[in-house]
Amino acid sequence: MELARPLGDCKSADITDTTSLDILRLLDDDSPIIRRITVMIPYGMLDAALISDEDLGRIGRAIAKNTNLTTLRLCCAINLNKDSSRHALHFLDMVGKNRHIRHFSLHGGYGFNAIETEAFGHLSSFIKNNENLESFEITHGATPKVVGFLVDALERRSGHPLKKITLNYSGVKDDDVKEMMSFFMNNPSKAPGRICLDHNDFGDNGCFHISKFVRKSGNIFKEIGLRGNKMGPCGLRCIASALTYHATSLERFSIGENHKIGDPGVIAIAEAFATYPNSIPSHLSIEEINIGPEGMKSLGIALARRSYPIESLHLKFNHIGDYELMSLLECFRSNPALIPKTLDLTANCLGHWGLVVISDLLRNRCCSLERLNMANTDPVPYDTVSYAVNSVKFNSTLRELNIDTCGLADEKCLDLLSSVVCDTTSIQSTYLSNHTLVKFGNCSSREISLFLAVNSNPNKSLIARHKVIYHHFAKNCRLDLFKDMQPAVLVEVLTYVYRGFACCDKNEKEQKHA
Repeated sequence: MELARPLGDCKSADITDTTSLDILRLLDDDSPIIRRITVMIPYGMLDAALISDEDLGRIGRAIAKNTNLTTLRLCCAINLNKDSSRHALHFLDMVGKNRHIRHFSLHGGYGFNAIETEAFGHLSSFIKNNENLESFEITHGATPKVVGFLVDALERRSGHPLKKITLNYSGVKDDDVKEMMSFFMNNPSKAPGRICLDHNDFGDNGCFHISKFVRKSGNIFKEIGLRGNKMGPCGLRCIASALTYHATSLERFSIGENHKIGDPGVIAIAEAFATYPNSIPSHLSIEEINIGPEGMKSLGIALARRSYPIESLHLKFNHIGDYELMSLLECFRSNPALIPKTLDLTANCLGHWGLVVISDLLRNRCCSLERLNMANTDPVPYDTVSYAVNSVKFNSTLRELNIDTCGLADEKCLDLLSSVVCDTTSIQSTYLSNHTLVKFGNCSSREISLFLAVNSNPNKSLIARHKVIYHHFAKNCRLDLFKDMQPAVLVEVLTYVYRGFACCDKNEKEQKHA
């Protein structure tokens, strides 16, 4: 058994071995220790029956009477076949009696086909009767009846609607989407604020029904996840046009891993969003659909027309090369403050010129970029890496940078990064070093990690003062630094140093007192 260490109010436990009864003692008697629990057997070990029928019943009864439990995740833990169906159904029945669970998810329910009617009957009863339930998720629960049971449960449910519904890898088809959206159109008060239908089997027809609901209901959805389905440019254009005018409160939109979309689909959604650019969701994920230069340019034009930047743009696994990236970033050259705060370019084909262009943007003091991920891209020469890392020195917004596969494990590159976050050649150089970067890939250097940890302090002037004092006075006092100073400057420097030492003494006393 593995029990996670309690951290404040975030208490959790993972059950991976029920030979110990510790988890039952934690759950019994309304224990205040556990807030979240994951019942989990590793994938491929269902036949091992690590959770016996007897233990499953005992855990179910303990969960049923624990009033502090708010999150329950069942990960491939219940061997739902005909031989053990009675015990599994009894477990679901016990879980359903707990009216305090707010977040429920079932991962890897591959055995539902054997007892799907009874199992989903218990789950739908749980949704219907638990007024505190906020989110419901089924992943790998493929069955033709999953949407029907869900709709039936939502129809009979009283109280507030679910905040989020997730049906991933569940075989949802066009007709299932139509049934769900038709129900939401007739009962808009029961529609969730967030819906994720990733890795299912619906296409353009399903997109049409989603857009139809969005046009009628307006600002209900805050998140829509459509990764890994079979939609094409036509379906995407239909959704985008509906979102543009009728879902201005949408925060997250994911359309990755839809290989039929390609450049035409990205152009379609970009052109739709360009008519009302401030309606573009704050978090946009367009991953693994092979975007070309025209698609990147159209996307950049739409984003550059906004009055403020979006929070994140994820473009992983898109075979993006230098030309495609330049097409996107060229749109922000006149106003770099509109570049997304998080830009994820992981696992693309970027080379020398792509890195140079994005480095030039980082050197612009108006650039709004806070997180840049370029891991697993093509290797580039050291001079290019040097140019990219040095550009961070002039940037005051970037907090996280990842370009791990460009040879940054080399000692020369680590020394280069060290000089960027804390240049000790002079007091002025140290003062003007980067005080914003807090994460650099999987950096193994202890010294650099310490510099980055210091940068996490929001008071940047205090960070600069501490670096100057530590490296030029406390660590190794260099009197030659004062040799050529004018008297007026010397007074200011000594006052600056004195205040720094006074601040350090004050912090040390406060820590000892605490």
